[in-house]
Amino acid sequence: MIKKITFIIICFCLFGSLSAKEPIIATLRSVLSNEVQKFSIGKYSFYCEPYGVMTLEKLYSSSKLDSNCQNSIKSFYEKNPILQYFSSNLFEVEQGYHIEFRDNQCLIYAKGEMSLTELLLQEGLAVRKPFFRDEEFEYSFFQAQLKAKLEKKGMWAEGVIKNCISELYKN
Repeated sequence: MIKKITFIIICFCLFGSLSAKEPIIATLRSVLSNEVQKFSIGKYSFYCEPYGVMTLEKLYSSSKLDSNCQNSIKSFYEKNPILQYFSSNLFEVEQGYHIEFRDNQCLIYAKGEMSLTELLLQEGLAVRKPFFRDEEFEYSFFQAQLKAKLEKKGMWAEGVIKNCISELYKN
């Protein structure tokens, strides 16, 4: 019963913060991958995935076993092992981060006003979802992805996107 009441209070606080446009600060508990981070607010823990994008990890897991897409992502990370842990190197565990919840995903502000989503796009570790529409973020996400594409970073340098394009539109 106490757990239910605590959960209701946390939900009420989160809803109140969202409607008041107050920042939500959550404590990072662990970084599982570039795709998933575990946070907590008080005793309530939750997982976050970057908003509006498909990361290489998501493309890998949604691809057929031993497909060209999976093989090219595996090869990419073998050549660039530090990028597989990009989020781990970006965040500090037990630190508070500003989070916004959108469509069951999170915008985690990692560097001032720059979100993890934008940083993943800039490094070529994610691609915008094909039919992503959000007036507030569409342009900044487009710019971040274009920067990676022009600078041939991440998936844009290795040709991963060509091998995974069908997976991207399937999801």
